[in-house]
Amino acid sequence: MGKLGVVGEWIKDRKEHLDLFDETNVHRQGNPFYLLGPMVYYFWLITIVSGLLLMIWYEPTTAGAYNSILHIQHEIPLGWLIRGLHKYGADALIIAITLRIYRMYFLGEYKKPGELSWMIAFASLILAMISGITGYLLIWNQRAFWAAKVVLTVPIYFDELPLIGQTRFGSAIAYIFLGGPAIGQATLTRFYMIHFSISVIALILTEIFFQRTRRKRLNMSLASVLVFFLMLAAISYLLPAELGRRANPDRTPLPILSDWYFLALYQFVKYTPPLWAGLGPGLLIAFGMLVPFLDRSKGRRPSERPFFTVVGIMALVYFLVFTVLILFNIAVIERDPPIILAITVVVLALGLLWEIRYRRRQLGQLVSSPKPAENPASE
Repeated sequence: MGKLGVVGEWIKDRKEHLDLFDETNVHRQGNPFYLLGPMVYYFWLITIVSGLLLMIWYEPTTAGAYNSILHIQHEIPLGWLIRGLHKYGADALIIAITLRIYRMYFLGEYKKPGELSWMIAFASLILAMISGITGYLLIWNQRAFWAAKVVLTVPIYFDELPLIGQTRFGSAIAYIFLGGPAIGQATLTRFYMIHFSISVIALILTEIFFQRTRRKRLNMSLASVLVFFLMLAAISYLLPAELGRRANPDRTPLPILSDWYFLALYQFVKYTPPLWAGLGPGLLIAFGMLVPFLDRSKGRRPSERPFFTVVGIMALVYFLVFTVLILFNIAVIERDPPIILAITVVVLALGLLWEIRYRRRQLGQLVSSPKPAENPASE
C-alpha cells in the first residue's frame, strides 16, 4: 500500500471515531466537562441565528455601519437583545471551545483514535478567533478600528527575513486584507465577507457530517438550553453590547485593546522582537495541530505525559498572566522579556527532565517485572 493509501486509511479510521460535539460521550455527562461539546454547538447556533437577524439591519459601509448599529441597539424592538446574544454567545462559544480543548489536552483525548477530533477542535478555536476579530471591526467604533489596525501590522514583521533579507511578503498579506494602503471600505467589506463565510461554510460541512452519521448534535436537556439562553439574555440586559465612539482614523485611543481572547497576544507582541511577534502565534498553532503526533507517550493521564502536561500548564498560566498585564498596562520592555524567556527555558527543561525520569522508571519496572511462566502443555 502506497503512502496515499496509508493516509486514506488513516483518515477513514479517524472519521469513524470523529467526535465534534462530544456526541459519543453522552454517557460521561455526569462530569460537567463533557457538557462542553453540546455547549459549543448551542452557543454556535445562537451566534449564527442572531448574526443572521443583525444582517437585516446592518449596513456594511464605513459611512453607515456605526449608525446601523445605533439603530439596532436603540430603535429596533429587542435589537439590544439580538446584539447581546450575538456578542455574548460568541464569547461563550470561544470559552466553551477553549475549555473543551484543555480537557482534551490534559486527558490525552488527542491520542489514537482522537487525533482528527482534536485537530478540528483546535482549528475551530482559531477560526472562531478570526471570526471574532473580523466581526469586531464591523461595529466601526474607535476600539475596533484601532485593534484591527494593530492586528494587521503583525504580517508586516515578515517583510525582512533572516538570511533572505527584504521580501515585502508581510506587506503583501496585509494589503490583501486591507484592500488598500489603510483600513477603509475595502477592509470592512473583506472582514464582513470573512466573518460571514467562516460560519456558513463550517455550518454546511457540519450538517453534512451529521446527516451522514445520523448522530444527535445537541445532547443537552431542555432545562440546560433555557438556563443558558436566560443567562445570555440577562448579561445582554445588564451589560449591553459595546457601542463606543465612532471610528476616527486621526485620533488614537490609549490603550489600544481588542476583545479579551486577543489580549495575551497583544502583550506577547509587546515583549518580542518584530519577527518573533509574527512567528510566535504561527508556531503555537503548529504545535497545537501537531501535538497528537509529537506526543509519543503511551498513557493518557497527565502524570504519564510529564513534558506535555508542563507545556499545557505553562500555556494556560501565560495566557492568564499576559491578559492581566495588558489590562493594567504593565510592561517593562527592557526587563521583562529576558525574565520570561529564562522562566520558559527553566520550566521546559524541568518538564523534559521529569519526562526522562518517568520514562526511565517505566523502563526499569518493565525490565524488573517477572517473566510469565512457561506453559509445559505447549511443548
